[in-house]
Amino acid sequence: MLGTDAIVRAATNDGRADVSDAPLVFAGFGVTAPERGWDDYGDVDVRGKVVVVVEGEPDGDLFNGAYTTHYQSAGYKADEAFRRGAVGLVILAGERGWARARGGADQRILTPGAADLEFIATLDEAGKARLAQAAGVDPARLTGGQDGRFKAFELTGATLTARQSETIDTLVTHNLLARIEGSRRPDEVIVYSAHWDHIGVGGEHAGGEDTIFNGAWDNASGTIGVLEMARELSKAPRPERTIVFAHMAAEEMGLLGAYAYVADPVYPLETTVADINIDMLPLSGPTRDVPIFGKGQNTLEDDLDALARAEGRYVSDDGQPQQGFYYRSDHFPFARAGVPALMPWHGVDFVGGGKEAGWAAWRERFGRVYHQPSDEWSADWDLTSAVENLTLLYRLGLNLANGDEWPTWKPTSEFGQVRARSEAARSSR
Repeated sequence: MLGTDAIVRAATNDGRADVSDAPLVFAGFGVTAPERGWDDYGDVDVRGKVVVVVEGEPDGDLFNGAYTTHYQSAGYKADEAFRRGAVGLVILAGERGWARARGGADQRILTPGAADLEFIATLDEAGKARLAQAAGVDPARLTGGQDGRFKAFELTGATLTARQSETIDTLVTHNLLARIEGSRRPDEVIVYSAHWDHIGVGGEHAGGEDTIFNGAWDNASGTIGVLEMARELSKAPRPERTIVFAHMAAEEMGLLGAYAYVADPVYPLETTVADINIDMLPLSGPTRDVPIFGKGQNTLEDDLDALARAEGRYVSDDGQPQQGFYYRSDHFPFARAGVPALMPWHGVDFVGGGKEAGWAAWRERFGRVYHQPSDEWSADWDLTSAVENLTLLYRLGLNLANGDEWPTWKPTSEFGQVRARSEAARSSR
């Protein structure tokens, strides 16, 4: 029953899906990860068919352990199915995934530039059982392999028909861009980004009389970080490469501004050197650590770590794998499109008090103001760590802008194969 054991979204831009008697292919987790020696699809042709996958990704260290990869997301699974010519995607969800689907949590499958499938459907356990029965297979066969030997197979006992239409509301907003044009290679671009929106007025978290979500920390602090970066870089000698300062819209609605930019970029993505994103500057005294989202993804972290160690500091991971932070801010659409992207976070290894004091301070602030009307500017903000991090990001961007380095994805990154498709545009320089 639609909405009870199945949710169907018309993922095309016109909001309408119309598929009749399409063949079905079960593709396990729906993952092709050459850097991990993993390919669920094998040689099966899915053109004109509906791909059925299970949610998530294989367990264990092969897929990053506690830190999930992009392969677990509905957005990746849709992209890969579409790239192979499929017309639709069916995701078999467990209890948690079903709750996320019903709550509309994974909006990345419906963002600008997302896979233009006719539809994306999510089935709960009851829906999976009905699908297995219709296809004449044991439901136990509709699981993802854990050893890398699984190969996709056709569900020859059934076809699928799907029709859906959705009402589309159009809201107009804008990304704001400025640039310092490069003196020698102006078409090679470093982007500093931050989102300028917040939640607005009212909402479920308003609670008391104050219903205005000011967003001072999230993300007025990031936008002023980009503005100050532009101010300081404009004082330096003109860089060889172009530096762009981007204030992205509608991040809180699902990274829509950044996705829209990546879908229709002002500067070609293949010659975009890197994205350095600033979301919620750290507000504390000095820290030894410089946590980043997605540690182990690309060589930007090595460049940042070298700069940090010269100051007696070090780069670490964000320490919160359950949050999936790498997929939740404006750097991510760039990463998904293959552009090396970096996002620093809040240090918790305080010079005064160590990690015990740092984690306590982080949890107190985050719990008190994150997505709350209480996220307001205060004159007692300690901006020491913000200045420390911004100084490192200034040096990182300027080094990239005056060098000829092309940061790369590390061998185990899922985004390396995307970047590799445009290698010719960079190797010819």
